[in-house]
Amino acid sequence: MVKKNKLLKVLITVLLLIVIYIFYQYNRTAPIISLSVSTDGRYVISAHAAEDADRHKPIGQLVLWDIEKKTKTVLSKNANAFSAMFIPDSHEFMWQDDKDIIYMQNVDGQVIKRFEHPFTVQNHRMTADKSFYLSADMWNHLYKGYENDITPIYTDGASISKPVDLSIVGDYFLSVTAPCSDPDSPVAETQLTANPINPSEYKKNSYDGVILWNKNTLKPIAKLNGNCGATNGLISPNGKWVITGGENATYYMWEINNPNNRQALSFPNNGIYDEEKFKNDKSVPIPERLKKEPISVGTVAYAFLTEDEFIGLGKSGMANGKGFEFAALYMAGSPWIKGYVEIGNDPSISTNYYQRNLSVSSSPKAHILVTGQATDGGINVYKYHPQKMKLEKIWVAD
Repeated sequence: MVKKNKLLKVLITVLLLIVIYIFYQYNRTAPIISLSVSTDGRYVISAHAAEDADRHKPIGQLVLWDIEKKTKTVLSKNANAFSAMFIPDSHEFMWQDDKDIIYMQNVDGQVIKRFEHPFTVQNHRMTADKSFYLSADMWNHLYKGYENDITPIYTDGASISKPVDLSIVGDYFLSVTAPCSDPDSPVAETQLTANPINPSEYKKNSYDGVILWNKNTLKPIAKLNGNCGATNGLISPNGKWVITGGENATYYMWEINNPNNRQALSFPNNGIYDEEKFKNDKSVPIPERLKKEPISVGTVAYAFLTEDEFIGLGKSGMANGKGFEFAALYMAGSPWIKGYVEIGNDPSISTNYYQRNLSVSSSPKAHILVTGQATDGGINVYKYHPQKMKLEKIWVAD
């Protein structure tokens, strides 16, 4: 009898270990390629893919994170890793599966709408009222609408070096690919005559780069020059500024109502490029304790921590404990550094290469910032405290 009890205990232990292993393997996630935070800062939806996934159509897990309850739920193992996106001002999100079916569902698991899209998306956005759906294919071509109401916006490009950045605010939307402006190019080109719809196989890349579009007419308003190489950018939440950062270490703001008003962001320790226009750098001096630390300005992703304050995130370390730990803080409309916030590099965040520009998201209203992780499949969650200008890491989840 004693031997039977011991054998039974051993079998139960083995079964428990098997169950734990299966549970761990199911919930273990690959690195994040795209993520999005709900406007109220409560939830995060993320899409993941293994390092050896097809880079044109990476398929992996779709995960819902509840920041308040600190829970993680794997929703699918067949998600397009570029497609995780919350609809503003709601608890509804959109994603695409490996058959190019796009789902609109809520955090309770209810599928509100599903439709077959004609292509694999590399990025997409929906307005809060659901009246404007913008999607980009693997060639960074842009389209409005879905199902039987799809209108091409831009089909003249061939840039695929990184997923296109897309942002929609008010009557405008922004697309950012990998440009390389001629040094003699004007600050902004506003007399745009090239047709963005090119049916020919010979593409002219007429509106690759940083392009501001009119959401109502679907026409380009301005081509914003100055960046080169992998470039990221977005429209400020107040709809007044375009913020960009380029691989050539150029970081700019353009005033939307006056695109020729381009301001170069100050560098830590350096000041800004336009020495004639700005004689003295009015940035907050670097604190003594940070003078030996790498401070990020941004080349992979930008994020607004409030309606006006933002940070730029450059290339992080390829391993935990490597790369920058701090980021410069700016106010939209001013080129000067307002302060410095701590990002931390353990775990190192997911901006470890340029093609992960979709792996950072924020809720300016809730002051929540979320990033993926460089080497693992988890998230880093931060809460920004505007009065203290402090970024607090509130949850590290795997």
